[in-house]
Amino acid sequence: MARTPAHEGYDAEVILTPLRGETEQAHALFKLTYAIAPGQCVPAPAEPLLHDWRDPELERPKIGGSDFWLAKPFTDLVIQGSACAPQGKSAPRLSVRVCLGDTRKDVTVWGPRPITWEAGRPRIGAPEPFLTMPMTWAQAYGGIDWRVPVPGADQKIFTEIPAMAMRVQFEHPGMYPRNPFGMGYLVHDGEVPKMFAPCLEDPADPLADDRLITCDAKAWWRQPLPWCMDWTSPIMYPRACWFGPDVDPWFPAPDDGILAEVKRGFVGEDFRRNRCPGGTVDARFFQGASHGLVITRPGDGQVLSVTGMHPEFDLLEFVLPVTDRKIVFEIEGKKTVRPARLHHIVCRPEELRLNLVFAADVPLPRPFLPGIHKHIPVRASLDGSMPVDFQAPVPVRERVAELRAGEEGNP
Repeated sequence: MARTPAHEGYDAEVILTPLRGETEQAHALFKLTYAIAPGQCVPAPAEPLLHDWRDPELERPKIGGSDFWLAKPFTDLVIQGSACAPQGKSAPRLSVRVCLGDTRKDVTVWGPRPITWEAGRPRIGAPEPFLTMPMTWAQAYGGIDWRVPVPGADQKIFTEIPAMAMRVQFEHPGMYPRNPFGMGYLVHDGEVPKMFAPCLEDPADPLADDRLITCDAKAWWRQPLPWCMDWTSPIMYPRACWFGPDVDPWFPAPDDGILAEVKRGFVGEDFRRNRCPGGTVDARFFQGASHGLVITRPGDGQVLSVTGMHPEFDLLEFVLPVTDRKIVFEIEGKKTVRPARLHHIVCRPEELRLNLVFAADVPLPRPFLPGIHKHIPVRASLDGSMPVDFQAPVPVRERVAELRAGEEGNP
């Protein structure tokens, strides 16, 4: 069911946790939407909060970011859309860049590049000109080499119906753990029809002919990092490692300075041994931004610029809206003010839209029981705006009474 924003100017929700039994904490989420104008952003009609992890029908491995994560130690910066050739003139190669304060990320965008085999060896073909290219993980380096054998499994499952296999087994040994959704990853030698090199690459570490074939599925970590600006998936490495202390790829990678993620400062040394304190989900799991775009909260007045992702404006540059905000909780008539965490900034340049999601939490003075208590006096507001109330579910007693009444009314 489509969600309707709580108010015209923003969407918001108050959530009590734990979700079952006696509650201990109140959380508030606020999503603000802006239209990008020359040099600035102006408020726009509210867009709904997306990807509620409480929804049982949500395909979690396929979503990248959720507006409903309750805690993030840092701010995610996410850029969504397509690379656009300037002045509507197709080109075989473009450059995309995002800058915010000291943060900068560049992406080389290629037109389709078929991988051909010459004298039994693979070669990356010349790029075809293009007008637009989706900036998604499907266009970045990665994928699955279904030819890698799965011990004890019928290979037909994985070679004849790979889409089904992808849904039920994310730990295929031929999977590129950093990005199973991408293109160009080859473990074994031998021609693969209709194989393409990645369209999105890190200009500092491009894929070359001599790196096309790993020869050993255990050596996946030596391959180039997939490069994109969109949300990562929860099953992508190293994000998946933050889910639990025993979560690792089929073939674990080293966690010292020879690993690209460690060498470039995206994770610390010995991160596998220093994760998930207490055996619980590590808070870093909820950070969904790509490499280099998990940042500290930007201060007020910082400029965000995006190059190469709008069909008319090669450069979009604007001052971010206010990021230093407060969330006011009102519980049983008593107000408590908390600093708002800026969970993420999502920019969609082609649509000239920007979203900011803020969050905060506060301990409850006493437990409430959703499903038992009909009215739960908890509400929250952002900087004194119109408050949003906690929506208590219909009490179990009333639902049982409705069911009985319905049964009595049927012959």
